Amino acid sequence: MKLSALIVDDEPLMRIGIEMAIDWACYGIHEVLTAPNGRVALQMIEQQPPDILLTDVRMPGIDGLELSRIVKERWSRVKVVIISGYDDFSYAKKCISYGVTDYILKPIDGKTLSTAIEKIVHEIQEEHQKLQEQAAMSQRLNQTFGIARQKVLKDILFGDAASLELQRYSKLLGLEHALQGGVAVALVKIHSFREKSTVFRDGGLLHFAVQNILEELLRIHQLGELVDVRLGSLCLLLRPEDHAILEQFVNQALKAISETIRVQTAWGISGINEGGVSGMRRCYEEAARALKLRLLYPDTRMFQTGGVSELKSLPLPGAESLKSLYQALALGNVQPFQALLDSAFKELASGGPYDPDSIEAYYLEMAGILETVHRDRGSERSDFLEQVREAHYFCDTLQDVLERMNDIFQTAFLELQSQFRKPYSKVIRDVIDYLNANFKRDISLADAAGHVYLNRSYLSHLFGQETGSNFSDFLTELRIEKAKELFRSTTLKNYEIADEVGYRDFRHFGQIFKKHTGMTPSEYRKVVP
Repeated sequence: MKLSALIVDDEPLMRIGIEMAIDWACYGIHEVLTAPNGRVALQMIEQQPPDILLTDVRMPGIDGLELSRIVKERWSRVKVVIISGYDDFSYAKKCISYGVTDYILKPIDGKTLSTAIEKIVHEIQEEHQKLQEQAAMSQRLNQTFGIARQKVLKDILFGDAASLELQRYSKLLGLEHALQGGVAVALVKIHSFREKSTVFRDGGLLHFAVQNILEELLRIHQLGELVDVRLGSLCLLLRPEDHAILEQFVNQALKAISETIRVQTAWGISGINEGGVSGMRRCYEEAARALKLRLLYPDTRMFQTGGVSELKSLPLPGAESLKSLYQALALGNVQPFQALLDSAFKELASGGPYDPDSIEAYYLEMAGILETVHRDRGSERSDFLEQVREAHYFCDTLQDVLERMNDIFQTAFLELQSQFRKPYSKVIRDVIDYLNANFKRDISLADAAGHVYLNRSYLSHLFGQETGSNFSDFLTELRIEKAKELFRSTTLKNYEIADEVGYRDFRHFGQIFKKHTGMTPSEYRKVVP
């Protein structure tokens, strides 16, 4: 902690004497300035107040007492030491009333000055320590208050706003008044969040960058507050005077985020809530439904409640149909399930527009059947429902959603079918996992053997014994199945699909594909749903 001192005396020798009397640096005072009178001293103090002021009492113009009074009124933290040649109680009494720290009589010796300065420096250090502690305490209290406020806001948006406990906390934190009428919910989603996160090396960093921009704009416009919902999306509680101000704010935010960190955002905005705390959950749900429209209109950035009409609903299979699907899956037959998914995919790709909520409900229903079958067979996999929810949350277009649905269900089918086959040893399971992860590469039996640390000949024998197929045929079959999936779910060109599944020579791929399916890639593409 570096301190400064200012010596004020109209006698040059006295100023020099005080300055030379002690080693100021040993007390942490690294800057010692001097002034010939009170007027000059005030000018210097106005530019940079010292920590310690030592002033003579009797000086022309502004004397020491007047200087002390002015300094303590305007810069109360400055420690003032009066230097006087008069042992006069009336002077001392005035000094006390002005808040002077010490009163030293002339002539001054080094010991007396050292004692006074040491005492003052100790006081300054104690005050500084207290200020730091108070600042730290204030920061902790603010953080605690902010955390509590965020938690209660989330409970209001997602929980039971009618609960007495939540109402009590809302009132305690000032939310009851803050949310009393005229509040709209804006749900903000970061476009291509997972892909952009790799650019930022951390999804949390990208999220924090968007959050900072939004909080700064809210502070400038005094328009509301932010609720940190989950990674990749944020919720704003806005109190605009009218719709024009709301649109202006959203457009400004879109531009600021795009220009500052080069990412896009989509906004779902509810209607105005006039029902206080109890109406906030409804507004959040409105904003969430509006935001889902981004899947249908990916080039639009702002969606509002009721902005799109006449959306179709994707019908759910009937109870009997669902029962039949379960029974087929329970026997290891995935074909009826696949046919239903293909039909839905075809309808969504060509018809519409469909309500995103109905699309999500459809795939959640189907994922629920899969989870039930897996669970009934003792499988540890029970996250299909969550995968479907995550896909609808993070994807930005309907095409993205459908591709992700295909991946989820195809993986589930493969896992289910593998349960009906003879269980493989850990080594063979590791090899199959390796093939599934690397089929796009030019891999060989030697590569797989190296992966599981086995002799190539021994692995070839073991692989054929357990799978009933040699390594090369198994890999080819895997690649053809992956190619068929891509033909069903993407618009990639034939040669691009060949490259995607590990064939650099398209003619060779075509020959292999026809050998296994009885059709050329072009013929197969025409007949798949």
